[in-house]
Amino acid sequence: MNSLTAALTTIRRSPYQALVSILMVSVTFFVAYIFSFFIAGANEVLSYFETQPQIIAFFELETPSSSIDSLKKKMESQWYVDSVKIVTQDEALKIYQEDNKTDPLLLELVTADILPASIEVAAKDLNSLVLVKDELEKAPDIEDVVYQEDIVKTLGSWTQSVRMIGAGAILTLATISFLIIMIVVAMKAAHKRGTIKIMRYIGATSWYIKLPFLLEGVLYGMIGSLLGFGATMAALMYASPWVSEFLGEVHIFPIPPEFLAAQVGAGTVAGMLLGGFAGLLAVQRLIKQ
Repeated sequence: MNSLTAALTTIRRSPYQALVSILMVSVTFFVAYIFSFFIAGANEVLSYFETQPQIIAFFELETPSSSIDSLKKKMESQWYVDSVKIVTQDEALKIYQEDNKTDPLLLELVTADILPASIEVAAKDLNSLVLVKDELEKAPDIEDVVYQEDIVKTLGSWTQSVRMIGAGAILTLATISFLIIMIVVAMKAAHKRGTIKIMRYIGATSWYIKLPFLLEGVLYGMIGSLLGFGATMAALMYASPWVSEFLGEVHIFPIPPEFLAAQVGAGTVAGMLLGGFAGLLAVQRLIKQ
């Protein structure tokens, strides 16, 4: 308790140095939380696309129902297929009418006879899409196969790139935060050099002397992490309507409470470790001297 009181007193006596440390840690964790939420959201988007009918094959116009049903059963029996859906010519016409209901001229020109039936196949995972595509292309009575490979691969590539950029940015900011805390704590420890020498002469252990400085760094890290999380939540609340509208059918809001708890818990622990280690290193050299 005495060590914590000493740490709080030191912070209160040099508020501007403490503010710089806390703000830098806050920026670091704000970026870290933002990237963490972004990666989680990107993974949800990828999962959505992986579970949707990714491949659509169109039958020739004169394909009999027996051939369509036969292909449906064959695809359902494959281990890499998650679901299969047949869209008949009549159903295709209803979809067309719904999509063009504001243009009566287009509705008059199109009948079910000129629209092909189709089969929509969802794979169990992203890697199985190629197997589905190959199987449909070899099937009889198939005129065309639509494969959304480019979309999914592009999303995956973007997510991987953002992961690398985010990791680099977080590492850089964390290093800067670490150095700032270490410099601030070292300056304060240097001002107390005489007091530290007296404490050593009267028998104080090195850990007893180090603990207030370690706790000071822990407080910087903890407060900075919590402020960063608060700023992140404010940004998410502001951006959530736009993000929801942009993603459409992909629902990532509301964010599960357990995910938020895990984020703030892990971030707070990381901040305390970052600040504590920086404070410990800052005073370590002085103690040895």
